[in-house]
Amino acid sequence: MRNRATGMAVVVLVATLLVGDAFAATYGVTPSGSSAVFYVDTTAWADIHYVRNNQGQLNYRMAIVNGRNQYTVTGLSAGDTIDYSFTYWDVPCNCARDTAWTRYTHSGTNPPPPPPDAGTDAGTPPPVDAGTPTGPIVPLYNSTTPLEPSTVQETATAIITRVGDRVRDRHAREDMFQAYDHYLSLYFQHRTHHIEIIDEVAKGGSRITVNLHTIYPYDRPDFRAFFRGLNTVAEYFHNAQFTAVNDYLYTASVNYNAKEGRAIRVGDRMELEVGVFLRQPVEGRFNYYSTTYLYMVGSGGVVPFDVTGAIRDSIPMPEAGWLGGRTTLSSPQSNEPDNRFLQMANNLAPVSAQPFVEGRRIHHTHFGDGSHSEPGNPALTQHQGKLGPNYVAPSCVACHVQNGRALPPATNTTLTKYVVKVGQANGAADPFLGFRLQPRRTSGTPEGEARIANWTYTSGTFADGTRYELRKPNYSFLNNTPTNFSARITPQLVGMGLLEAVPESAILALADPTDSNGDGISGRAHQVRDPLTGVTRLGRFGWKASTASVRQQVAEALNSDIGVTTSVYPSLDCGPSQQGCSGTSNELNNTDLDKLTRYISLLGVPARRNLSDATALRGETLFNNAGCARCHTATLTTSAYHPHAELRSQTIRPYTDLLLHDMGAGLADNLPDGQATGAEWRTAPLWGIGLTAGVSGGEAYLHDGRARNLTEAILWHGGEAQAARNNFANMNSADRNALLAFLRSL
Repeated sequence: MRNRATGMAVVVLVATLLVGDAFAATYGVTPSGSSAVFYVDTTAWADIHYVRNNQGQLNYRMAIVNGRNQYTVTGLSAGDTIDYSFTYWDVPCNCARDTAWTRYTHSGTNPPPPPPDAGTDAGTPPPVDAGTPTGPIVPLYNSTTPLEPSTVQETATAIITRVGDRVRDRHAREDMFQAYDHYLSLYFQHRTHHIEIIDEVAKGGSRITVNLHTIYPYDRPDFRAFFRGLNTVAEYFHNAQFTAVNDYLYTASVNYNAKEGRAIRVGDRMELEVGVFLRQPVEGRFNYYSTTYLYMVGSGGVVPFDVTGAIRDSIPMPEAGWLGGRTTLSSPQSNEPDNRFLQMANNLAPVSAQPFVEGRRIHHTHFGDGSHSEPGNPALTQHQGKLGPNYVAPSCVACHVQNGRALPPATNTTLTKYVVKVGQANGAADPFLGFRLQPRRTSGTPEGEARIANWTYTSGTFADGTRYELRKPNYSFLNNTPTNFSARITPQLVGMGLLEAVPESAILALADPTDSNGDGISGRAHQVRDPLTGVTRLGRFGWKASTASVRQQVAEALNSDIGVTTSVYPSLDCGPSQQGCSGTSNELNNTDLDKLTRYISLLGVPARRNLSDATALRGETLFNNAGCARCHTATLTTSAYHPHAELRSQTIRPYTDLLLHDMGAGLADNLPDGQATGAEWRTAPLWGIGLTAGVSGGEAYLHDGRARNLTEAILWHGGEAQAARNNFANMNSADRNALLAFLRSL
């Protein structure tokens, strides 16, 4: 949304031409009794931004009436003022334009009334399609939601902590092998377990019992506690074998802290690790290691840890580093920067361990031939032959490589790691394409494909004289050229379950759609329709917050990107006039959909780094002072009612408000998305952003991947973020670098 200027001239009515550009549309306002009809003479989309009698700013998508965009403000009296500007899509230049702010003073004259279907400020704009939500926002979860068991239980004699786990290739600190974070072959077969820590010391006792619960018999597994690390990077003071209670339960106990040479006390740091030996014969490898955990005696729950000293001894990570609450991963020690978005939540519940790895298997499955993307894993035959017929990619991982951000391809090559949304100017489906341009087909001719034909480069200068360069993609199409489209690159996946767990009330409390506080920020919630129940939900996911839950987001991607139907979306993405594209089915059953959803929901969030770095800390202050935190909200708290225990009641630091904000004409496209205009985008979470280069092998930011680094990403901010962008541009190089150091620490 545009920030209205001050000292505007008084204009009664007149169509205005943007000076110096023959392609610019005419626009203006016509009075009609107690109403005023605002218009832009174009049939592509247009948005109006206006302030009535110096109150809060309002922003609406205009309606096409009699061959032009119109919006009607009603209930006006003589002398009322409307400060207004427009953002509209200019077809000849294939770009979005902003008009200057102008003041209209209502005179009470009475030309013929406007058409009755023009939008009014008495409510929301006219519906764009049959899926427009109605009614109040209904929370995803509440006090009646069935909850999975808590991972921490307190009894009269002990605090009991339970955590789900998977096998590992090597020990955590063996950076010479780079073999701790990756996944071995057959990781989904017999290779998960959960650890139960029964802490009697917390209740005045002297013993800690550790039980190992498995889904397959283990052969004399090892229990290691209290890290030593003097002779090797995998040495522990306490080394023992678990005692088998039965084929699926093994137990060990410890009552002495050999690290300190005394009995165990509350507050002791007990790092622990399991040595795994699968009972033979078993397919594949039988000997493994496990995740390394830090348990603080007397506290309950494992905590993310950092390391200190020459031996890299484990110490509790300061909570400022817990970007994902207790899901936060411990400080990485295995030198595998590309694997940081692949991990289980650090506090994974026992009930989640096996479904997580089976969900990962589905994530890596080719829905054509059933093959797994990683060698040594058998095909998932029940998912063969489900691909398409029209699709973007054959598997989830084909786009979500390493669960990180995608990178733009070379020019004039197919956009295979993008979703190219298409449709009509009113938000309806493209008659021949539906809502997605799918560049591949299992047989016959594909719908078409999009490419980046070339880039337009512009340059500018910071206040200190330093030069910068920005680029913007120009698209070309084969077979079908949509009039209205939005190209969106693959985002990172971590933290989605936590964002789903944030209560709607917390997000709505951050919204200020009329900019009532006058700070120029007018974030608004995206209300979306639940595809199963039809109730109104709060949109959270996607570049324009167009889906409400992780399950809905996963099901939509399966449907429109891979061509796989589910109970959530049983009909494929088809245009009303499209041939060979119809019917309903349920190809991925609810059990497998739930596994895939759980996997995406419970990926661990990497920790914030450089917590004691003076430059990064100064950059955090600059980030806040520049106004970035007005949209990139640092801290949120998740609900107590989410079904998954890992996600409940967590203090998280995602740096997002999950709201829609007008980002200006420079980032606008010409496709409405539900209630979101072409210029509106959801505030992107910033957690994990500093790991982008390591995970993805390069950097690409913003919805279309145009920004090659964080500096460019900031400089593209406009609209509501223009002031923050200008504050960054006006900093000296040392301050800009400090702010960037802060972002890279996330």
